[in-house]
Formats: sequence, structure tokens, C-alpha cells
Amino acid sequence: MKFLFSFTLILLAPQALAQSDSINLPNIGVGLSGFWYNPDQPAHGLQIEVINGAKAFVSWYTYNSFGQPLWLLGEGTYSGLVLNSELLQFSGGRPPSAWSQADPQVSNWGSVTIEFQSCNSAWLNWSSVDSGFGNGALELIRFSSLMGQQCFAEEEFGQQIVFSFESGELDFQPVFADLPVNFEESIYELDFRREVLPAPLQGFSGLRLTGSNRSDDLAMLVKKAVGGLAPNTTYSIVVDGDIATNTPFGCVGIGGAPGESVTIKFGASTIEPVAEERQPENYFRLNIDFGNQTNGGENGLVVGNLTNSFECSGTAPPWELKSLSTYGEELLISTDSDGVLWLLAGSDSGFEGTSQFYITTLRIRLERQDD
Repeated sequence: MKFLFSFTLILLAPQALAQSDSINLPNIGVGLSGFWYNPDQPAHGLQIEVINGAKAFVSWYTYNSFGQPLWLLGEGTYSGLVLNSELLQFSGGRPPSAWSQADPQVSNWGSVTIEFQSCNSAWLNWSSVDSGFGNGALELIRFSSLMGQQCFAEEEFGQQIVFSFESGELDFQPVFADLPVNFEESIYELDFRREVLPAPLQGFSGLRLTGSNRSDDLAMLVKKAVGGLAPNTTYSIVVDGDIATNTPFGCVGIGGAPGESVTIKFGASTIEPVAEERQPENYFRLNIDFGNQTNGGENGLVVGNLTNSFECSGTAPPWELKSLSTYGEELLISTDSDGVLWLLAGSDSGFEGTSQFYITTLRIRLERQDD
């Protein structure tokens, strides 16, 4: 039903889609794979699949001059931001049950050039032997992307480190804060572990954070020291990552919604993030500026919330991957005297109940800020 709804959006509601961004891309990568189309011409579009060897499969689902469906397929090559491909058209096929009666024919249709302007916009140019098409151009925007893949802009960052948790925790450690010093462990249900994700994401592994907010607030995050940097130096930082969540949107909960009131934050700090005992309130609080619930802080920028794309319906929705990033927000962090800073990612909950999610990948991009 969800696929049918998404496809209906292409046919009937072309205005309901993501707006083009202005990210300057370094080159074509797998993060640009997905379905692309023009909202002023619904019911046709291109499927692009970037593969190894600087190649990509291109499928254009369109119509011929008689209004009949026309599928054009090709394997092209790319360089920089430009993808070129010859396209073939096929005819004479039959359903699988009657394929013995088929007389499949293949012929050259022409060629296309796709020039990507950003992560979500591109221009399609074509030249065809079919007089119904001739030569032309069409602006495209992205409608969908591959699960677990992100489109990254690299142009301003001299260093990057990617963490994927397929083989271990990679020295990431948990931090739990905003809870009473003498909290009862069985009530708060705090847990951190690396494990294989639930179906249908069992092909992924991630760091799972679990906790029950019993006091109007609960911060759960992971941290890792990032070394090998210049000592006592300020870096401009972007943190990208994927989380897995099965929390739908539009639900109602105590203190706030279980999805919308659990804010996801990515960031970094000079000092190691720890939960310190604060008196006289008798609570564990973070020693860094992680912000408060839906508000971000100097060390923790808001990148989204815990909702996935399913609406609250009373039945458990499936787990989904969700890509998040601090890109576009200022995050300036200095290293210590050993050239170390701390990467962090987690949640800040205003929902008085149990929250659980996985972090499947994290990436930190750094650019040294010299005076």
C-alpha cells in the first residue's frame, strides 16, 4: 500500500515533493541513485542506478507518440557530474506465461545526457531517432533514494572518517544523562549494544540505544574520540549518519509524542562527554552543551526526530533507515593539546516512555580553520 501511495503521488500530486537544494557535488556517486522526474509532466520518469566502474543503469519509463508505454534502457558512463548513456527500446514481448509466442526486438532509440545540479536536481538532454522525441531537454528532481544511501557534498572538507558498525562497536561508548543519581535501573531500562537490526533491515548492524524517560527528560548518546588531528586547532565539522527507527509519526504520548518529541542530535566536543552528578538537584547532567529536548546546543545540533515515514495506526510499523546530517549548520570545535576531539550522536527525549533506535553509520567531515 505504501508503494502504491508513493506512485500515486507521481501521477496525481506532483507538487508534494522535496525542493531542489544547492549542494555542490564533487562527482556522481551511489547516493544519486533513485527515481527522477519532472513535476509538470507526471506519470513518466527515470530510474538511475549508479554501479561500479564509473557506470550507471538508466531506465526511462515514458510514452511513444501513440500514448503507449515505452521503456528505454541503457548502461552509460559518467565523469564529474555528467552521465551519458545510449538507450535501447524493446518490442515484441509477451507475458511470461506466453513467452514462447514472443518475438522480442531491440533497436537503438538514441542517447541521453544527465547533468546533476545538486543532490536533488538535474537536467536531462536527449537526442533520438524517434521523430516523436527528436532533440530536447527536461529539468528533473529527485523523487526517491536508496535505503541507507546519502548524497554527500565533499567540496569544503579536507578530511573525513566513516564509521560502519558491521563488525563491531569501533570503540564507541554510551552516555546516559538527565536522570536521577539514584535511579532504579529496572525502571529506566537503559541499554546499549551492537547487534543485527530487526527485519526487514537484517542486512544491517548498528549501535542500539534503549531507555525509558521517567522524569520528563532523558539524553542517550554515543561518543568516540577522534584523534590524529592538529593540536589546539579549530575545525569546521559536519556529522552525517543513518539511524533505524520503527516509531511512526502522529502518535500521542505522555509528555509528548513518542516520535516528534524525541529529538536526534549530532555533534562534537573538545572534552569527553560524560554524565556528571549535579547538586543540589541530585541529577546526572551532561558536561557539554547538548541543548535541551527539541533545542540544540553548541555541541549537539538538531538533525531530526525519531519518526519514520509511517503514520500512527495502532499497529507496529516496520523499521526504516533515516539519513540525517548537520550540513548547513555551523559546528566549530577545537581539538585538545593531543589533537583529539569527540564525535557524538544520540537523542534527547521529552516523551515519557521507552525509546529505542539504532545508529547504523556515522561520518565526520572536518576542515581546518586557520587564522
